Amino acid sequence: MGLLDFLFGNKNNNHHQQQQGQSAQPIQSTQSTNTGSSLNMSKEQAVSKLNMRKETMSKLCMTKKELGTVRARVAVAFDYSGSMEKWYKRGVVQDIMEKLLPIGLKFDDNGELDMWLFDDHFKRLPSVTEDNFYEYINREVIIKGYDMGGTNYAPVMKDIYNRYAKDEPLDYPSLVLFITDGDNYDKDQAERMIREASKKNIFWQFVGVGNGNFDFLEMLDEMEGRFVDNANFFPIKDIHNMSDEDLYEKLLFEYPSWEKLAKGKGLIK
Repeated sequence: MGLLDFLFGNKNNNHHQQQQGQSAQPIQSTQSTNTGSSLNMSKEQAVSKLNMRKETMSKLCMTKKELGTVRARVAVAFDYSGSMEKWYKRGVVQDIMEKLLPIGLKFDDNGELDMWLFDDHFKRLPSVTEDNFYEYINREVIIKGYDMGGTNYAPVMKDIYNRYAKDEPLDYPSLVLFITDGDNYDKDQAERMIREASKKNIFWQFVGVGNGNFDFLEMLDEMEGRFVDNANFFPIKDIHNMSDEDLYEKLLFEYPSWEKLAKGKGLIK
């Protein structure tokens, strides 16, 4: 693992601690670890930047007609394993969340992002909206001091599946943006979850950030034996130097094809 290590130096020894069965220490306040990210912004500046990103999303949907009619619940699952600790402290995760929020504002009927954290297990967080996005990660994650662990995909995938396919089933799609900085320990279980979810109204967009090993996510993208192809993957080494337009195009590149297949199979209307 190692999110954007080339930008800020070598990762710490959290992964070694996880292998030894120890949890990383709780994250402390972000205020002394500011690195030029959104942590420097006033609320007015953050809102202005969000508005520009909303315009970028709207223009993309006008250009790509297949996106113009999208209506979907939008979820984000953020890796919370030990190797991610400094990226929470330094505002990188807040930056990524702010980049993703316009997708929820555009496509979600409630104008929000449903949020999860995952390490060995998972945690549901309050949804992100235009009203509460400012300093969201600091307020809902860092100040809470949650322990960080290893990297398992299946528990959070199962909870997302249960919420969207069982607890709150709807006849329109769910788009899951799954953000991780490296490989997982529970490959067999995660593979089973993708196969099971391929019969439901859920599309998984996996994003590998940094220089980690993403062989398993690449395999999920191409995996056979699914009811429909319900997953896509792409890596981003440096998300800070990627334009919002390019990011949105990549995030939404395969979704329209899945939606067409899912409608043909009766998974969504």
